[in-house]
Amino acid sequence: MNFAVNCFLKGLFIGSFGTCLGGIISSIIKNPSKRVTSSLFMLTSGLMLAIVSFDLLPESYEIGGIFVVVLGLINGLILIFLVEEIVPLRKFKKYKYTNFNYFRMGVIIFVSMAIHNLPEGLALGSSYAYSNNIGFKIAFLIALHNIPEGISIGIPLKLAGSSNYKIIFLTLLAGLPTAFGSFLGSILANLSNYFIGFCISTAASTMLYVTCSEMIPEAITTYKGRTTSVSLLIGFIFGCFLSFQF
Repeated sequence: MNFAVNCFLKGLFIGSFGTCLGGIISSIIKNPSKRVTSSLFMLTSGLMLAIVSFDLLPESYEIGGIFVVVLGLINGLILIFLVEEIVPLRKFKKYKYTNFNYFRMGVIIFVSMAIHNLPEGLALGSSYAYSNNIGFKIAFLIALHNIPEGISIGIPLKLAGSSNYKIIFLTLLAGLPTAFGSFLGSILANLSNYFIGFCISTAASTMLYVTCSEMIPEAITTYKGRTTSVSLLIGFIFGCFLSFQF
């Protein structure tokens, strides 16, 4: 049990540190122009697409095979649809948000990242149960990944008129599922690798949905120019570097 508690604390620090840092970066940016906003969305989108393509899905396939991958992708899509139906976003229109569409995007990304961070924690806890070296590598990669994820939550909320304190709090909160996932992963590591592969594929599905249906369309609508496309490519290249080097 001491090992599981230790994994929980590691997951708490690693999961919250990256997303919170991304939220702090978002709060520092004051009145970003349309070009800057679009570029940040595209940078994050490119990074997330690369992580899904070269990190999460291959890892899920290696663990559980194509059936587990497909099942997780379908499950992630169902989860997102349920979240969109359950979370009463329309009720927030009465509050002082200057752009409700940005607020809606921020909330959906926040929920998606929270869902995504749970299987990340499972991977972290199970990795530490297998090897400290592999666990440290996964921890470092998760911390890096979570920084742009925190930015992707913070920027829409910033544009919607949310306060810096709310942005930092929500990005900190988004990282908490990593701690619970790490705790469970350390306990369930020896029970079923298929379950871990399923969770990773589910996380990939939620990231794909948010990226393709929310972030990229909003970036293109916000600013149309070469900067948008170049930013997507830069983010994708950086994501490839993270996936192949760590």
